[in-house]
Amino acid sequence: MSSNPGDPQQAGQPAGWNWPPTALGPADRPVEGPPPPPIHPPVVGVAAPAPGPAAGPPIAPWHTTAPVIAGPPPPPPPARPPAPPAGVAPWGGGGAAAPVPAHWAQVRGRVVFDSAWCALREGRTSGFSMIGSRQLLLTDLPAVYVHDTGGFGAAVLSTLEPAFDPVATVELHEGSTRLAVDVAFPDGRTYQAATVTPLPPELRAALTGLFGRLLPDAWSTAFVSPCAMSVTPHYEQDPGADATLKAAAPPVAVAPPPADAATGGLSAATVRGAAAKVAAAARGASASEGQAGTPSAPDGELTTYVVVKDGRLELRSRGQTIIDWPLNRVAVEPAGPTSAAVRGGAVLDGRFLTGVTLHLATPEVLAAFLATAHAERREAEPAAIGTSAPVWASGLGGDAARGRADCVLGDTVLELQPRESVTALTRFELTDSRLRVAGSAQRFVIFDPEHGPVVVESDSEAFGQRVGAHPGVRSAAERTLAAGPYPAELADGGPVACAVAAGALRVKGPGADLRVPFPEILSVEGTADAARASLRVAAAGADVTVVGQLELVRALHTDIVAGNYATEDPRHLPDMLRAAAGLEDDYFLYTIFGPFYELHAALLGDAAAGDLAVPVTLPADDEGQLRTAAALSEGLDELRRHLDQVGSVLPAFIRHRDALLLAPATGGRAEPEWLKAQESRLRAALAPAQRAAAETGALSAQVQRLMDLDPSALPKANYAGAAVALGAALLNPVFLVSGATQAFSQYNQRAQRSALMSAQAVSGWASALDRWNTLVTATLPVLGYVLTENLFALRWETARRLAEELRHAAPAARGAAMGGVARRLARLDVLRRYPAGTGIRLTRGEIAHHLRAARDSVSTPRFVDF
Repeated sequence: MSSNPGDPQQAGQPAGWNWPPTALGPADRPVEGPPPPPIHPPVVGVAAPAPGPAAGPPIAPWHTTAPVIAGPPPPPPPARPPAPPAGVAPWGGGGAAAPVPAHWAQVRGRVVFDSAWCALREGRTSGFSMIGSRQLLLTDLPAVYVHDTGGFGAAVLSTLEPAFDPVATVELHEGSTRLAVDVAFPDGRTYQAATVTPLPPELRAALTGLFGRLLPDAWSTAFVSPCAMSVTPHYEQDPGADATLKAAAPPVAVAPPPADAATGGLSAATVRGAAAKVAAAARGASASEGQAGTPSAPDGELTTYVVVKDGRLELRSRGQTIIDWPLNRVAVEPAGPTSAAVRGGAVLDGRFLTGVTLHLATPEVLAAFLATAHAERREAEPAAIGTSAPVWASGLGGDAARGRADCVLGDTVLELQPRESVTALTRFELTDSRLRVAGSAQRFVIFDPEHGPVVVESDSEAFGQRVGAHPGVRSAAERTLAAGPYPAELADGGPVACAVAAGALRVKGPGADLRVPFPEILSVEGTADAARASLRVAAAGADVTVVGQLELVRALHTDIVAGNYATEDPRHLPDMLRAAAGLEDDYFLYTIFGPFYELHAALLGDAAAGDLAVPVTLPADDEGQLRTAAALSEGLDELRRHLDQVGSVLPAFIRHRDALLLAPATGGRAEPEWLKAQESRLRAALAPAQRAAAETGALSAQVQRLMDLDPSALPKANYAGAAVALGAALLNPVFLVSGATQAFSQYNQRAQRSALMSAQAVSGWASALDRWNTLVTATLPVLGYVLTENLFALRWETARRLAEELRHAAPAARGAAMGGVARRLARLDVLRRYPAGTGIRLTRGEIAHHLRAARDSVSTPRFVDF
């Protein structure tokens, strides 16, 4: 038999483990007598002396919980009483001789649990005999032993030493009152069992002898619970949870026997008495219930290790850290004799917590946890207690390197704190009008003049969505897209803030400070993919590429082009207005008919620009047919509503935008009468679009009659975009219907539907698709020809009247007018270069070009010449 050669507790064990010894006694009265003496390091191994009246001062109950069953021991260390010889009762108080089981000769360490003390109900096990009995032993090496008597076969001792979580899981559940073990041995056997009744306080105290050593890094922690213990999470939607986090009362344990008066602590008699009482109760329970699996934890309860390390509070379950708080972001207070309340928001499996209650089994463990949590708080200054989540961040403290951080969202602040310290905080006031933010819920860049740009990438999608939904963040996103500056990223991921001012583009961030005057810019090129967009600005002495969400890149591109146009001589205003009127051809073609072709591309399977003339056919497979049916049914309704907006909203919107160009010249006076008349003329010019609306409505009705699956199962359109963009940079309200692809490209083709199409329905769907193909290939090009002819003369006349009004404006007003005209020209120019959203592959310009080519190819009637 061997002994444990070393003990981490003797070699610099963390102070958080040295909770004072438990003075155990009857449950109805406190233990009297002098205070216990100081704690001495435990003697590890089978040579340790057994506790008893003659064994010196009382040893803390987590240092020894049961006699060490051993064969002939090696010579004891000097100045200590010798260990009892083999064959003598090992309980420390003398008594009759007891045989030493030979199969325990290999046991190493001090015993903290023996199933002979407390009966277990086995769960799923493998590799053990069917009719033999098993005995479990846990020691503080840490090690796990299971002896199988084998029934009619040979006995087997399965050994796991040392034992580490998650291969060996030892946990206290149901308010940390019942023990459960789950062990996988190297020989391939697995063992799972749990106590059938709550453990008495003596046996719970005995298990503290594990010291948390089942965690491989226990030696480096300031505090670790002896084993995995019960944790009650308090979810936000839980009506029973509140700020006080009242601890649930643990189940009533079996009443312990009286304490040994001679020692005043955990003695052999108390352990034997408690073990006998529990075993008797277990026999009664098992006689009626029989063997069953390991009891599952009650709803809402977790079983985790509680770890305090490097100023952080961690909850670990089977090798994984499931919740991780910085201690200066939570409030910790006692919530019962053995429980602690932790108040602080976190995310667990996509659900938000307001805090947790930790059930720490004994008052001594609770006291040690509270003392350690207070000592490790390391609070440099008062910090907000909000919802915390780990993120990746770059730009903290002006450092472009990417690292881990804690993101804490409060009611009015968003703070980023390095995980290794609390001395450096990056704090963003969400009510600050200077705050700027752009990106998606998963990855965004936040900026204010004091803290600079910071890239934040959230591990939790739910936490990112909560940040994006905060009213302060939404307002900052809208301000960003409306006026800049624009927080973005460089191609290498470094955060920057981009601004257009004083005739130049400024790009500034950690390790980057660039100023590019407009005359030096050679080209500005933007590209967009399914998730993000990029903008490359090439100049004579610099070349910079910034990356961000599509709306942000499009807004920055517009600012650069508008700033460049604004440097023109005001005498060029008429030419700029005529150029804008020429670009309006693409604008109207896309605005009115673009969503039809985006849906057509979705029905074709994300088609390219050259495929828009290809007709849609009904797929042969059931899933493809259902996908097409769902897309067409929902898309036609969206298109019908879109055309209603074209007739009712678009004319008033265009008149309003023209009035903004005239505002510097009119000086706040009422709009001229000729401009008011433009709205009614626009309404009449757009009237032919109602033919497309009527055809779309009839086709939608035909599709609804063909539906033989539940309409509620169809995917609903969501024009917020696949990336959940923060803010919207839409040129006008009509673009709110900017492409059905955003909704339908997210349709899960693997989703199973309950209904399939009948043969008759398939024939009807083929007819509906033929009607759709005729609409997009023949009807819409003709309507595009009619509408653009109606609008062409009207918009040219408007451009001429605007130029005349601005020409006669005061010289001081011409600068502001130049800025407005430059921005309109830039928007119309940039508009064509990007898709409507991140879920759309085709750019607006590609759709307009296809429709213009189809419009120009419309054959003219053969009228007789005269």
